[in-house]
Amino acid sequence: MELLIFLFKSRLQSEEIIKIAEKRALEFGEVKGLIQKYYVSDDKTNQVGGIYIFDSKESLETFRNSDLSKSAPEAYKFVEPPEVRRLEILMTLKEQEELFAVAE
Repeated sequence: MELLIFLFKSRLQSEEIIKIAEKRALEFGEVKGLIQKYYVSDDKTNQVGGIYIFDSKESLETFRNSDLSKSAPEAYKFVEPPEVRRLEILMTLKEQEELFAVAE
């Protein structure tokens, strides 16, 4: 599995960012190999973004080269290039089914 951390600063207010994210959520639901996406914000750095979990490097790369991924700067009105980190997930503490059961 692969983890993608994608953080950016925007000219938009939080409420506007959430509305845009909600509109784009269906498209993210169709991304092949995307296991989960967490929408995040960091008050200290004034960044927002996403933490993505993909089933493979190939799925992550396919997403990064997709129109959906490439449309983020315009959709969210970036003020500078995003901070992007890719990490390999070596193991998990809990299985997916357990995570969803806890969230309910």
